[in-house]
Amino acid sequence: MSEEQITAAVAIVDDGTCRLGSRLDADVAMTLIAVASEDPNCWDDVIALWPRYQTPAVPEFVDSIPFAATEFEDAVQVLAEAVTWVLIDIVQKRILIGGEFQPVQKDDAFAMVVDDDGRQHWPLSIHLPPWWELHQPASVDLIRQSREVAIQRPVVNREVLFGGVLLMDLAERVLGIVRSGRWNEANDDGERPYHSFTIEVHRDWLMTPREDLGGLMPRQMLHGAHRWLDRLVWGQRLRFEDTGLMIAAPDDGAGYDTAPMGSQEMVIYFDLCREMIGAAWFWCDRNDVQHKLASGEDCREMLVEFLRGVKTDWLSSPFEGGSPPSFIIECCRRRVPRGAGVSIVGMTERQTEEHAIDCDCPICNMMADGMFGVGFTAIDGHHLDLDDEFAFSMHETREAWEEQQREFEEMSARIDRERADREASGESEPDEFASSWAGMVSDDPIPGDSRGHMKLAFLLAEIVSVLESAEADPSDIRQLNANFSDFRTCDPTNVAESGRRLGEHLDFLAERYPDLVSRVADFRSRIDEQVRSPAVDDHLDFPF
Repeated sequence: MSEEQITAAVAIVDDGTCRLGSRLDADVAMTLIAVASEDPNCWDDVIALWPRYQTPAVPEFVDSIPFAATEFEDAVQVLAEAVTWVLIDIVQKRILIGGEFQPVQKDDAFAMVVDDDGRQHWPLSIHLPPWWELHQPASVDLIRQSREVAIQRPVVNREVLFGGVLLMDLAERVLGIVRSGRWNEANDDGERPYHSFTIEVHRDWLMTPREDLGGLMPRQMLHGAHRWLDRLVWGQRLRFEDTGLMIAAPDDGAGYDTAPMGSQEMVIYFDLCREMIGAAWFWCDRNDVQHKLASGEDCREMLVEFLRGVKTDWLSSPFEGGSPPSFIIECCRRRVPRGAGVSIVGMTERQTEEHAIDCDCPICNMMADGMFGVGFTAIDGHHLDLDDEFAFSMHETREAWEEQQREFEEMSARIDRERADREASGESEPDEFASSWAGMVSDDPIPGDSRGHMKLAFLLAEIVSVLESAEADPSDIRQLNANFSDFRTCDPTNVAESGRRLGEHLDFLAERYPDLVSRVADFRSRIDEQVRSPAVDDHLDFPF
Protein backbone atom coordinates (compact mmCIF):
# COMPACT_ATOMS: atom_id res chain seq x y z
CA MET A 1 0.00 0.00 0.00
CA SER A 2 1.01 3.63 -0.31
CA GLU A 3 3.27 5.14 2.33
CA GLU A 4 1.04 8.22 2.45
CA GLN A 5 -1.33 8.30 5.41
CA ILE A 6 -4.56 8.46 3.45
CA THR A 7 -7.76 8.27 5.48
CA ALA A 8 -11.28 7.33 4.54
CA ALA A 9 -14.72 7.43 6.07
CA VAL A 10 -15.95 3.85 6.42
CA ALA A 11 -19.49 2.71 7.25
CA ILE A 12 -20.47 -0.91 7.84
CA VAL A 13 -24.16 -1.76 7.73
CA ASP A 14 -25.23 -4.76 9.79
CA ASP A 15 -28.77 -5.96 10.47
CA GLY A 16 -30.26 -3.02 12.35
CA THR A 17 -26.87 -1.42 13.11
CA CYS A 18 -24.63 1.06 11.32
CA ARG A 19 -21.02 1.45 12.41
CA LEU A 20 -19.04 4.49 11.29
CA GLY A 21 -15.35 5.27 11.32
CA SER A 22 -15.08 8.86 10.15
CA ARG A 23 -11.29 8.90 9.62
CA LEU A 24 -9.85 5.40 9.25
CA ASP A 25 -6.47 4.62 7.74
CA ALA A 26 -6.83 3.51 4.12
CA ASP A 27 -5.07 0.23 4.96
CA VAL A 28 -7.79 -0.50 7.52
CA ALA A 29 -10.48 0.25 4.95
CA MET A 30 -8.80 -2.01 2.40
CA THR A 31 -8.50 -4.82 4.94
CA LEU A 32 -12.20 -4.57 5.78
CA ILE A 33 -12.97 -4.89 2.06
CA ALA A 34 -10.79 -8.02 1.99
CA VAL A 35 -12.67 -9.47 4.98
CA ALA A 36 -15.87 -9.04 2.96
CA SER A 37 -14.37 -11.62 0.60
CA GLU A 38 -15.42 -14.25 3.14
CA ASP A 39 -19.13 -13.34 2.79
CA PRO A 40 -19.71 -12.32 6.42
CA ASN A 41 -23.32 -12.46 7.59
CA CYS A 42 -22.98 -10.13 10.59
CA TRP A 43 -20.56 -7.94 12.49
CA ASP A 44 -19.47 -10.86 14.68
CA ASP A 45 -18.34 -12.64 11.51
CA VAL A 46 -16.18 -9.63 10.61
CA ILE A 47 -14.52 -9.79 14.03
CA ALA A 48 -13.89 -13.54 13.71
CA LEU A 49 -12.55 -13.32 10.14
CA TRP A 50 -10.26 -10.33 10.70
CA PRO A 51 -7.20 -12.43 11.76
CA ARG A 52 -7.13 -14.09 8.31
CA TYR A 53 -6.43 -10.68 6.74
CA GLN A 54 -4.74 -8.73 9.54
CA THR A 55 -1.24 -7.42 8.75
CA PRO A 56 1.28 -5.21 10.56
CA ALA A 57 -0.26 -2.27 8.68
CA VAL A 58 -3.51 -2.48 10.67
CA PRO A 59 -4.60 -3.08 14.28
CA GLU A 60 -4.42 -6.64 15.59
CA PHE A 61 -8.07 -6.63 16.63
CA VAL A 62 -11.16 -5.07 15.10
CA ASP A 63 -12.11 -3.70 18.53
CA SER A 64 -9.14 -1.35 18.22
CA ILE A 65 -10.63 0.34 15.16
CA PRO A 66 -12.47 3.56 16.16
CA PHE A 67 -15.98 2.62 15.03
CA ALA A 68 -19.04 4.17 16.61
CA ALA A 69 -22.67 3.10 16.30
CA THR A 70 -24.70 5.73 14.49
CA GLU A 71 -27.94 6.29 12.64
CA PHE A 72 -27.85 5.28 8.98
CA GLU A 73 -28.71 8.78 7.71
CA ASP A 74 -26.03 10.34 9.90
CA ALA A 75 -23.48 7.95 8.42
CA VAL A 76 -24.61 8.81 4.89
CA GLN A 77 -24.09 12.50 5.66
CA VAL A 78 -20.54 11.86 6.86
CA LEU A 79 -19.75 9.84 3.73
CA ALA A 80 -21.18 12.59 1.54
CA GLU A 81 -18.79 15.11 3.04
CA ALA A 82 -15.72 12.82 2.96
CA VAL A 83 -13.05 13.06 0.27
CA THR A 84 -12.67 9.28 0.35
CA TRP A 85 -15.27 6.82 1.61
CA VAL A 86 -16.27 3.16 1.72
CA LEU A 87 -19.62 1.53 2.53
CA ILE A 88 -19.75 -2.20 3.29
CA ASP A 89 -23.37 -3.36 3.41
CA ILE A 90 -23.39 -6.82 4.98
CA VAL A 91 -27.18 -7.09 4.67
CA GLN A 92 -27.41 -6.31 0.96
CA LYS A 93 -24.05 -7.94 0.17
CA ARG A 94 -22.47 -5.00 -1.57
CA ILE A 95 -19.57 -2.55 -1.35
CA LEU A 96 -19.67 1.06 -2.50
CA ILE A 97 -16.44 3.04 -2.87
CA GLY A 98 -16.39 6.74 -3.55
CA GLY A 99 -14.11 9.72 -3.77
CA GLU A 100 -10.36 9.25 -4.19
CA PHE A 101 -10.05 5.75 -2.73
CA GLN A 102 -7.60 3.45 -4.48
CA PRO A 103 -9.25 1.42 -7.28
CA VAL A 104 -10.30 -2.06 -6.19
CA GLN A 105 -11.49 -5.00 -8.29
CA LYS A 106 -13.65 -7.95 -7.19
CA ASP A 107 -10.51 -10.06 -7.56
CA ASP A 108 -7.48 -8.09 -6.47
CA ALA A 109 -4.34 -8.29 -4.35
CA PHE A 110 -2.03 -5.85 -2.59
CA ALA A 111 1.23 -5.98 -0.66
CA MET A 112 0.62 -4.32 2.70
CA VAL A 113 4.29 -4.07 3.71
CA VAL A 114 7.35 -3.13 1.62
CA ASP A 115 10.75 -3.62 3.25
CA ASP A 116 13.82 -1.40 2.93
CA ASP A 117 14.96 -3.34 -0.15
CA GLY A 118 11.66 -2.76 -1.91
CA ARG A 119 10.47 -6.32 -1.43
CA GLN A 120 6.74 -6.85 -1.00
CA HIS A 121 5.35 -8.71 2.01
CA TRP A 122 2.09 -9.48 3.77
CA PRO A 123 -0.15 -10.05 0.74
CA LEU A 124 -3.78 -9.00 1.08
CA SER A 125 -6.07 -10.89 -1.29
CA ILE A 126 -9.54 -9.69 -2.23
CA HIS A 127 -11.95 -12.14 -3.84
CA LEU A 128 -15.52 -10.98 -3.42
CA PRO A 129 -18.24 -13.64 -3.78
CA PRO A 130 -20.16 -13.70 -7.09
CA TRP A 131 -23.33 -12.49 -5.35
CA TRP A 132 -21.65 -9.41 -3.85
CA GLU A 133 -21.92 -6.16 -5.77
CA LEU A 134 -18.98 -3.75 -6.05
CA HIS A 135 -19.60 -0.17 -7.14
CA GLN A 136 -16.59 2.05 -7.79
CA PRO A 137 -16.63 4.93 -8.25
CA ALA A 138 -20.03 5.26 -6.59
CA SER A 139 -22.18 8.25 -5.82
CA VAL A 140 -23.55 8.84 -2.33
CA ASP A 141 -27.07 8.70 -3.78
CA LEU A 142 -26.53 5.01 -4.56
CA ILE A 143 -26.22 4.24 -0.84
CA ARG A 144 -29.94 4.80 -0.27
CA GLN A 145 -30.90 2.62 -3.22
CA SER A 146 -31.38 -1.15 -3.09
CA ARG A 147 -28.93 -3.46 -4.80
CA GLU A 148 -29.33 -4.04 -8.52
CA VAL A 149 -30.22 -7.76 -8.53
CA ALA A 150 -31.48 -10.23 -5.95
CA ILE A 151 -28.87 -12.06 -3.85
CA GLN A 152 -28.26 -15.51 -5.34
CA ARG A 153 -26.10 -17.11 -2.69
CA PRO A 154 -25.94 -20.92 -2.79
CA VAL A 155 -27.37 -22.51 0.34
CA VAL A 156 -26.21 -26.08 0.97
CA ASN A 157 -28.31 -28.54 2.97
CA ARG A 158 -25.59 -30.89 4.20
CA GLU A 159 -28.02 -32.81 6.40
CA VAL A 160 -29.71 -34.06 3.25
CA LEU A 161 -26.56 -34.41 1.15
CA PHE A 162 -24.57 -36.37 3.74
CA GLY A 163 -27.15 -37.70 6.18
CA GLY A 164 -29.79 -40.37 6.48
CA VAL A 165 -31.71 -39.07 3.47
CA LEU A 166 -28.75 -39.85 1.21
CA LEU A 167 -28.29 -43.31 2.72
CA MET A 168 -31.96 -44.23 2.32
CA ASP A 169 -32.12 -42.90 -1.24
CA LEU A 170 -29.06 -44.88 -2.32
CA ALA A 171 -30.33 -48.01 -0.53
CA GLU A 172 -33.71 -47.82 -2.24
CA ARG A 173 -32.18 -47.30 -5.68
CA VAL A 174 -29.70 -50.15 -5.22
CA LEU A 175 -32.37 -52.54 -3.95
CA GLY A 176 -34.66 -51.52 -6.81
CA ILE A 177 -32.04 -52.65 -9.32
CA VAL A 178 -31.31 -55.85 -7.39
CA ARG A 179 -35.03 -56.61 -7.34
CA SER A 180 -35.37 -56.04 -11.09
CA GLY A 181 -34.57 -58.52 -13.80
CA ARG A 182 -31.69 -56.33 -14.95
CA TRP A 183 -29.66 -57.53 -11.98
CA ASN A 184 -29.36 -60.96 -13.55
CA GLU A 185 -27.95 -59.60 -16.77
CA ALA A 186 -24.26 -60.39 -17.07
CA ASN A 187 -21.51 -58.81 -19.11
CA ASP A 188 -19.08 -60.67 -21.34
CA ASP A 189 -16.95 -61.71 -18.36
CA GLY A 190 -19.85 -63.30 -16.57
CA GLU A 191 -19.83 -60.62 -13.86
CA ARG A 192 -22.57 -58.21 -12.92
CA PRO A 193 -22.16 -54.79 -14.63
CA TYR A 194 -21.69 -52.95 -11.36
CA HIS A 195 -20.25 -49.82 -12.94
CA SER A 196 -23.18 -49.09 -15.22
CA PHE A 197 -25.56 -49.59 -12.28
CA THR A 198 -23.36 -47.37 -10.12
CA ILE A 199 -23.53 -44.56 -12.67
CA GLU A 200 -27.31 -44.90 -12.83
CA VAL A 201 -27.81 -44.78 -9.05
CA HIS A 202 -25.36 -41.92 -8.57
CA ARG A 203 -26.73 -39.88 -11.48
CA ASP A 204 -30.36 -40.33 -10.42
CA TRP A 205 -29.58 -39.24 -6.86
CA LEU A 206 -27.88 -36.07 -8.08
CA MET A 207 -30.38 -35.17 -10.81
CA THR A 208 -33.73 -35.78 -9.09
CA PRO A 209 -35.48 -32.68 -7.63
CA ARG A 210 -36.41 -33.08 -3.98
CA GLU A 211 -38.99 -31.41 -1.76
CA ASP A 212 -36.58 -31.36 1.19
CA LEU A 213 -34.24 -29.27 -0.97
CA GLY A 214 -36.92 -26.80 -1.96
CA GLY A 215 -37.39 -28.41 -5.36
CA LEU A 216 -33.69 -28.34 -6.20
CA MET A 217 -31.63 -31.30 -7.32
CA PRO A 218 -28.77 -32.40 -5.04
CA ARG A 219 -26.36 -31.54 -7.86
CA GLN A 220 -27.40 -27.91 -7.71
CA MET A 221 -26.26 -27.79 -4.09
CA LEU A 222 -22.73 -28.73 -5.12
CA HIS A 223 -22.13 -25.78 -7.44
CA GLY A 224 -22.15 -22.01 -7.58
CA ALA A 225 -19.05 -21.08 -5.60
CA HIS A 226 -16.08 -23.24 -6.62
CA ARG A 227 -14.01 -20.58 -8.32
CA TRP A 228 -14.57 -18.04 -5.55
CA LEU A 229 -13.69 -20.45 -2.75
CA ASP A 230 -10.63 -21.77 -4.59
CA ARG A 231 -9.38 -18.18 -4.87
CA LEU A 232 -9.92 -17.59 -1.16
CA VAL A 233 -7.81 -20.66 -0.41
CA TRP A 234 -5.12 -19.51 -2.84
CA GLY A 235 -5.04 -16.11 -1.12
CA GLN A 236 -4.41 -17.80 2.23
CA ARG A 237 -1.63 -19.85 0.67
CA LEU A 238 0.06 -16.66 -0.58
CA ARG A 239 -0.20 -15.24 2.92
CA PHE A 240 1.31 -18.38 4.45
CA GLU A 241 4.21 -18.54 1.99
CA ASP A 242 5.21 -15.01 2.95
CA THR A 243 4.41 -14.95 6.66
CA GLY A 244 4.16 -18.56 7.82
CA LEU A 245 0.66 -17.92 9.18
CA MET A 246 -2.22 -20.27 8.36
CA ILE A 247 -5.51 -19.34 10.02
CA ALA A 248 -8.72 -21.27 9.44
CA ALA A 249 -12.06 -19.55 9.01
CA PRO A 250 -14.18 -20.09 12.13
CA ASP A 251 -16.65 -22.97 12.14
CA ASP A 252 -19.14 -21.37 14.50
CA GLY A 253 -20.12 -18.31 12.46
CA ALA A 254 -23.55 -17.49 11.12
CA GLY A 255 -24.28 -19.53 8.00
CA TYR A 256 -21.34 -21.94 8.36
CA ASP A 257 -23.54 -25.05 8.23
CA THR A 258 -25.17 -23.99 4.95
CA ALA A 259 -22.18 -22.23 3.39
CA PRO A 260 -21.48 -22.90 -0.32
CA MET A 261 -19.49 -25.98 -1.26
CA GLY A 262 -15.94 -25.74 -2.57
CA SER A 263 -14.40 -27.88 -5.28
CA GLN A 264 -12.44 -30.09 -2.85
CA GLU A 265 -15.56 -30.94 -0.84
CA MET A 266 -17.45 -31.68 -4.06
CA VAL A 267 -14.78 -34.11 -5.27
CA ILE A 268 -14.76 -35.88 -1.91
CA TYR A 269 -18.56 -36.04 -2.04
CA PHE A 270 -18.37 -37.74 -5.44
CA ASP A 271 -15.90 -40.29 -4.12
CA LEU A 272 -18.00 -40.88 -0.99
CA CYS A 273 -21.09 -41.64 -3.06
CA ARG A 274 -19.13 -44.01 -5.28
CA GLU A 275 -17.64 -45.74 -2.24
CA MET A 276 -21.05 -46.37 -0.69
CA ILE A 277 -22.75 -47.44 -3.91
CA GLY A 278 -19.92 -49.85 -4.72
CA ALA A 279 -20.04 -51.31 -1.21
CA ALA A 280 -23.81 -51.75 -1.50
CA TRP A 281 -23.52 -54.09 -4.50
CA PHE A 282 -21.13 -56.40 -2.69
CA TRP A 283 -23.29 -56.32 0.44
CA CYS A 284 -26.25 -57.44 -1.64
CA ASP A 285 -24.26 -60.27 -3.16
CA ARG A 286 -22.82 -61.47 0.16
CA ASN A 287 -26.19 -61.42 1.90
CA ASP A 288 -28.22 -63.05 -0.90
CA VAL A 289 -30.42 -59.96 -0.95
CA GLN A 290 -32.06 -60.84 -4.25
CA HIS A 291 -33.52 -64.00 -2.72
CA LYS A 292 -34.62 -62.12 0.41
CA LEU A 293 -36.36 -59.46 -1.66
CA ALA A 294 -38.13 -62.13 -3.70
CA SER A 295 -39.40 -63.59 -0.40
CA GLY A 296 -40.89 -60.23 0.55
CA GLU A 297 -38.24 -59.23 3.09
CA ASP A 298 -37.57 -55.49 3.45
CA CYS A 299 -33.80 -55.01 3.46
CA ARG A 300 -33.69 -51.21 3.43
CA GLU A 301 -32.89 -50.59 7.09
CA MET A 302 -30.15 -53.22 7.12
CA LEU A 303 -28.54 -51.72 4.03
CA VAL A 304 -28.84 -48.19 5.42
CA GLU A 305 -27.05 -49.20 8.61
CA PHE A 306 -24.36 -50.90 6.57
CA LEU A 307 -23.88 -47.77 4.44
CA ARG A 308 -23.72 -45.61 7.55
CA GLY A 309 -20.77 -47.69 8.73
CA VAL A 310 -19.13 -47.51 5.30
CA LYS A 311 -19.47 -43.72 5.30
CA THR A 312 -18.03 -43.34 8.80
CA ASP A 313 -15.07 -45.62 8.11
CA TRP A 314 -14.25 -44.08 4.74
CA LEU A 315 -14.39 -40.48 5.96
CA SER A 316 -11.94 -41.27 8.76
CA SER A 317 -9.50 -43.46 6.78
CA PRO A 318 -6.42 -42.17 4.90
CA PHE A 319 -7.23 -40.84 1.44
CA GLU A 320 -4.67 -41.91 -1.18
CA GLY A 321 -2.07 -42.33 1.54
CA GLY A 322 -2.65 -38.89 3.03
CA SER A 323 -5.07 -37.26 5.43
CA PRO A 324 -8.64 -38.61 5.71
CA PRO A 325 -11.53 -37.23 3.65
CA SER A 326 -13.04 -35.65 6.76
CA PHE A 327 -9.95 -33.44 7.10
CA ILE A 328 -10.01 -32.53 3.40
CA ILE A 329 -13.65 -31.45 3.75
CA GLU A 330 -12.91 -29.43 6.88
CA CYS A 331 -10.02 -27.60 5.22
CA CYS A 332 -12.24 -26.80 2.23
CA ARG A 333 -15.07 -25.54 4.42
CA ARG A 334 -12.66 -23.52 6.58
CA ARG A 335 -10.94 -22.15 3.50
CA VAL A 336 -7.33 -23.12 4.03
CA PRO A 337 -4.94 -25.00 1.72
CA ARG A 338 -3.55 -28.36 2.79
CA GLY A 339 0.19 -28.10 3.31
CA ALA A 340 2.12 -31.11 4.55
CA GLY A 341 2.80 -30.72 8.24
CA VAL A 342 1.52 -27.13 8.34
CA SER A 343 -0.03 -26.06 11.63
CA ILE A 344 -3.40 -24.36 11.17
CA VAL A 345 -4.63 -21.90 13.78
CA GLY A 346 -8.12 -23.00 14.83
CA MET A 347 -7.66 -26.65 13.82
CA THR A 348 -5.90 -29.48 15.63
CA GLU A 349 -5.15 -31.78 12.70
CA ARG A 350 -2.46 -31.27 10.05
CA GLN A 351 -2.08 -32.53 6.52
CA THR A 352 -0.23 -35.85 6.51
CA GLU A 353 3.08 -36.10 4.69
CA GLU A 354 2.39 -38.23 1.61
CA HIS A 355 5.92 -38.44 0.31
CA ALA A 356 8.13 -41.13 1.84
CA ILE A 357 11.76 -41.39 0.88
CA ASP A 358 12.56 -44.99 0.01
CA CYS A 359 14.29 -44.51 -3.33
CA ASP A 360 17.53 -43.14 -4.79
CA CYS A 361 15.93 -40.26 -6.66
CA PRO A 362 17.77 -36.93 -6.04
CA ILE A 363 14.55 -35.02 -6.73
CA CYS A 364 12.79 -36.96 -3.97
CA ASN A 365 15.69 -36.21 -1.64
CA MET A 366 15.33 -32.50 -2.38
CA MET A 367 11.63 -32.70 -1.62
CA ALA A 368 12.37 -34.41 1.69
CA ASP A 369 14.83 -31.63 2.54
CA GLY A 370 12.15 -29.02 1.91
CA MET A 371 14.00 -27.52 -1.04
CA PHE A 372 10.72 -26.93 -2.88
CA GLY A 373 9.02 -25.43 0.16
CA VAL A 374 5.91 -26.82 1.78
CA GLY A 375 4.18 -29.48 -0.30
CA PHE A 376 0.62 -28.31 -0.83
CA THR A 377 -1.97 -30.85 -1.93
CA ALA A 378 -5.24 -30.50 -3.83
CA ILE A 379 -7.55 -32.79 -5.78
CA ASP A 380 -8.14 -31.76 -9.39
CA GLY A 381 -11.30 -33.85 -9.85
CA HIS A 382 -10.41 -35.07 -13.35
CA HIS A 383 -11.99 -38.44 -12.60
CA LEU A 384 -15.42 -36.83 -12.34
CA ASP A 385 -15.42 -36.51 -16.13
CA LEU A 386 -14.39 -40.08 -16.92
CA ASP A 387 -17.98 -41.32 -17.23
CA ASP A 388 -18.95 -38.66 -19.84
CA GLU A 389 -21.93 -37.64 -17.70
CA PHE A 390 -22.91 -34.03 -17.09
CA ALA A 391 -24.29 -35.02 -13.68
CA PHE A 392 -20.79 -35.61 -12.28
CA SER A 393 -18.96 -32.79 -14.04
CA MET A 394 -17.15 -29.97 -12.25
CA HIS A 395 -18.95 -27.62 -14.64
CA GLU A 396 -22.04 -25.97 -13.21
CA THR A 397 -23.98 -25.64 -16.47
CA ARG A 398 -24.67 -28.13 -19.23
CA GLU A 399 -23.58 -25.54 -21.79
CA ALA A 400 -20.11 -25.29 -20.24
CA TRP A 401 -19.86 -29.08 -20.02
CA GLU A 402 -20.89 -29.53 -23.67
CA GLU A 403 -18.31 -26.94 -24.72
CA GLN A 404 -15.65 -28.92 -22.89
CA GLN A 405 -16.79 -32.11 -24.63
CA ARG A 406 -16.42 -30.39 -28.01
CA GLU A 407 -12.94 -29.24 -27.06
CA PHE A 408 -12.01 -32.81 -26.07
CA GLU A 409 -13.33 -34.14 -29.37
CA GLU A 410 -11.41 -31.52 -31.35
CA MET A 411 -8.20 -32.24 -29.43
CA SER A 412 -8.61 -35.98 -29.97
CA ALA A 413 -9.23 -35.46 -33.68
CA ARG A 414 -6.15 -33.23 -33.96
CA ILE A 415 -3.97 -35.82 -32.23
CA ASP A 416 -5.28 -38.51 -34.60
CA ARG A 417 -4.52 -36.31 -37.61
CA GLU A 418 -1.00 -35.57 -36.40
CA ARG A 419 -0.36 -39.25 -35.78
CA ALA A 420 -1.64 -40.13 -39.27
CA ASP A 421 0.58 -37.44 -40.81
CA ARG A 422 3.64 -38.80 -39.01
CA GLU A 423 2.88 -42.33 -40.15
CA ALA A 424 2.40 -41.16 -43.74
CA SER A 425 5.74 -39.33 -43.73
CA GLY A 426 7.58 -42.15 -41.97
CA GLU A 427 8.31 -39.97 -38.96
CA SER A 428 8.69 -41.80 -35.66
CA GLU A 429 6.53 -41.12 -32.63
CA PRO A 430 7.92 -38.69 -30.02
CA ASP A 431 9.73 -40.52 -27.25
CA GLU A 432 7.83 -39.88 -24.02
CA PHE A 433 10.85 -41.22 -22.12
CA ALA A 434 13.33 -38.92 -23.85
CA SER A 435 16.49 -37.92 -22.02
CA SER A 436 16.40 -34.91 -19.72
CA TRP A 437 19.35 -33.60 -21.72
CA ALA A 438 17.19 -33.64 -24.86
CA GLY A 439 14.80 -31.17 -23.25
CA MET A 440 17.52 -28.88 -21.90
CA VAL A 441 16.80 -26.06 -24.36
CA SER A 442 18.03 -23.19 -22.19
CA ASP A 443 20.81 -22.54 -19.73
CA ASP A 444 18.69 -19.92 -17.98
CA PRO A 445 17.73 -20.83 -14.41
CA ILE A 446 14.28 -22.17 -13.65
CA PRO A 447 12.21 -19.49 -11.86
CA GLY A 448 12.78 -19.86 -8.13
CA ASP A 449 15.91 -21.98 -8.76
CA SER A 450 18.61 -19.36 -9.28
CA ARG A 451 21.27 -21.75 -7.91
CA GLY A 452 20.37 -24.35 -10.54
CA HIS A 453 19.96 -27.20 -8.06
CA MET A 454 16.56 -28.21 -9.37
CA LYS A 455 17.80 -28.47 -12.94
CA LEU A 456 20.82 -30.49 -11.78
CA ALA A 457 18.56 -32.83 -9.83
CA PHE A 458 16.58 -33.73 -12.95
CA LEU A 459 19.81 -34.48 -14.82
CA LEU A 460 21.25 -36.46 -11.93
CA ALA A 461 18.03 -38.49 -11.73
CA GLU A 462 18.73 -39.72 -15.25
CA ILE A 463 22.27 -40.68 -14.29
CA VAL A 464 20.88 -42.65 -11.34
CA SER A 465 18.39 -44.35 -13.67
CA VAL A 466 21.23 -45.47 -15.96
CA LEU A 467 23.12 -46.82 -12.95
CA GLU A 468 20.09 -48.73 -11.72
CA SER A 469 19.52 -50.22 -15.19
CA ALA A 470 23.16 -51.35 -15.20
CA GLU A 471 22.64 -52.93 -11.75
CA ALA A 472 25.29 -50.71 -10.21
CA ASP A 473 26.41 -51.23 -6.64
CA PRO A 474 23.75 -49.53 -4.46
CA SER A 475 26.50 -48.03 -2.32
CA ASP A 476 27.82 -46.14 -5.37
CA ILE A 477 24.37 -44.61 -5.95
CA ARG A 478 23.98 -43.70 -2.29
CA GLN A 479 27.39 -42.03 -2.32
CA LEU A 480 26.45 -40.08 -5.45
CA ASN A 481 23.28 -38.79 -3.79
CA ALA A 482 25.20 -37.95 -0.61
CA ASN A 483 27.78 -35.96 -2.55
CA PHE A 484 25.07 -34.07 -4.45
CA SER A 485 23.19 -33.35 -1.23
CA ASP A 486 26.35 -31.94 0.29
CA PHE A 487 27.01 -29.83 -2.82
CA ARG A 488 23.59 -28.14 -2.78
CA THR A 489 23.44 -27.63 1.00
CA CYS A 490 27.01 -26.80 1.98
CA ASP A 491 28.24 -23.41 3.11
CA PRO A 492 29.17 -21.18 0.12
CA THR A 493 32.79 -21.16 1.29
CA ASN A 494 32.93 -24.96 0.86
CA VAL A 495 31.14 -25.24 -2.48
CA ALA A 496 34.38 -25.63 -4.50
CA GLU A 497 35.62 -28.53 -2.37
CA SER A 498 32.18 -30.13 -2.34
CA GLY A 499 31.92 -29.79 -6.12
CA ARG A 500 35.34 -31.42 -6.51
CA ARG A 501 34.25 -34.47 -4.49
CA LEU A 502 31.02 -34.77 -6.49
CA GLY A 503 32.93 -34.49 -9.78
CA GLU A 504 35.49 -37.12 -8.79
CA HIS A 505 32.79 -39.60 -7.89
CA LEU A 506 31.05 -38.95 -11.21
CA ASP A 507 34.35 -39.61 -13.03
CA PHE A 508 34.71 -42.87 -11.11
CA LEU A 509 31.21 -43.94 -12.20
CA ALA A 510 31.83 -42.95 -15.83
CA GLU A 511 34.93 -45.16 -15.95
CA ARG A 512 32.88 -48.16 -14.77
CA TYR A 513 29.78 -47.42 -16.87
CA PRO A 514 30.68 -46.06 -20.34
CA ASP A 515 27.04 -45.10 -21.10
CA LEU A 516 27.47 -42.28 -18.61
CA VAL A 517 30.52 -40.61 -20.19
CA SER A 518 28.71 -37.89 -22.16
CA ARG A 519 26.20 -37.19 -19.39
CA VAL A 520 28.90 -36.99 -16.74
CA ALA A 521 31.00 -34.64 -18.89
CA ASP A 522 28.11 -32.21 -19.27
CA PHE A 523 27.09 -32.54 -15.63
CA ARG A 524 30.65 -31.78 -14.50
CA SER A 525 30.71 -28.65 -16.66
CA ARG A 526 27.54 -27.46 -14.97
CA ILE A 527 29.06 -28.08 -11.55
CA ASP A 528 32.16 -26.09 -12.51
CA GLU A 529 29.95 -23.24 -13.74
CA GLN A 530 28.08 -23.11 -10.43
CA VAL A 531 31.36 -23.12 -8.50
CA ARG A 532 32.62 -20.17 -10.55
CA SER A 533 29.32 -18.21 -10.36
CA PRO A 534 28.44 -16.32 -7.17
CA ALA A 535 25.31 -17.49 -5.39
CA VAL A 536 22.27 -15.29 -5.81
CA ASP A 537 19.39 -15.48 -3.38
CA ASP A 538 16.04 -16.27 -4.94
CA HIS A 539 13.52 -13.48 -4.70
CA LEU A 540 10.12 -13.48 -6.28
CA ASP A 541 7.73 -10.63 -5.70
CA PHE A 542 4.07 -11.49 -5.37
CA PRO A 543 2.27 -11.60 -8.74
CA PHE A 544 0.26 -8.49 -7.97
